[in-house]
Amino acid sequence: MAQNDVTRIIEIIKRCFPKDATEISDALELLNLALDGLMSSTNKSIAEFHKNKEFDKGMELWEFSKTVSTIQETINEYTSLLNIDAEADDDEIDEELDEIDEQKTIPNYSDYIVDSSIPHTLYEDFTHKKVVAFSFNNNRYTAKDWKDLLLQTCDLLAEIDATKFSEFIDDPVMKGRKVSYFSRKYVDRKNEKMKNIDIYVWTNLSANSIRNLIRKLLRKFDIKLTDYYVYLRADYTPLHKSDKANDEYNPDQRENHDETRIGKYVRQTLRELSNHQYRFTDKEISEMQSKQWSKEVLGIDYPLLKKYKDNEDISAQIKDGIYGRYWKEIFEFNGMKFLATSQWYERHREPFARWISRLQNEK
Repeated sequence: MAQNDVTRIIEIIKRCFPKDATEISDALELLNLALDGLMSSTNKSIAEFHKNKEFDKGMELWEFSKTVSTIQETINEYTSLLNIDAEADDDEIDEELDEIDEQKTIPNYSDYIVDSSIPHTLYEDFTHKKVVAFSFNNNRYTAKDWKDLLLQTCDLLAEIDATKFSEFIDDPVMKGRKVSYFSRKYVDRKNEKMKNIDIYVWTNLSANSIRNLIRKLLRKFDIKLTDYYVYLRADYTPLHKSDKANDEYNPDQRENHDETRIGKYVRQTLRELSNHQYRFTDKEISEMQSKQWSKEVLGIDYPLLKKYKDNEDISAQIKDGIYGRYWKEIFEFNGMKFLATSQWYERHREPFARWISRLQNEK
């Protein structure tokens, strides 16, 4: 099959069947990890043949390893082409809700609690699932979220061999499409420093992307994937059934799928109002900074707007308590600067749309 045909097929899969594209990409990555193991075994055998002066056998395996390497390069190319949202979107990088906040904001929270004693492998899909712990080398470690799980795993591996871990900075396998997963430089809200070595780990990743990165790390340390388990505390998949339905191919909607996510929808709408210098009444401005109004009208748990202060660090202003609850983007209404809450779920779409429609009808 010609390369152009392969590229065209992949583009159709990504455009029409993004969920399948992700699953195929994951499967190819697992295949490549298995081939990494095969290459490692092959290299050991080649060294043994050369040691015993069995050069013909060594050359045969050398040619074999070159073929496997070519196959891996092709798989890497296809995996890269299929990759969708490997890095989390800017609208999704706020701190994950902790368990207490989830109890307050998730309807029927107890319905989604799962048995945290059940081990899950790195072959599973962790979309919409919340982690509570992981086990490694027969030890169990508590994790507050997926980022914490990744950082702890990196720290544990660095304790085994810090020199090997440092090599990941320049390892092409440890680079995404746009970012390096390990570096010496800090990027605000994107990566975090490891505990005992001067390396920053890219944590702005989805749960499945973190899973994939851990797979690569374990393979680099010659650790079996089955020696690592994840434990969950909640599974919110049922809350996203509508999202799954939206992922079915719809030629009229697919091109704009990413743009219609609730966070982006709210942010873009507020941005348009700000850019067009929409003027609210004094009462409306006051209400939008009220937790009660925001709950009653929009169903959200934080005030829609909070005043931005020029003389204060914005990183502190986006927080409510210790967690980031507001976007860093500044919106201007009635000659004043505001931050808007980033805490939106799909159930908030309809009340927000009704409110916007009412504003438009009043003008």
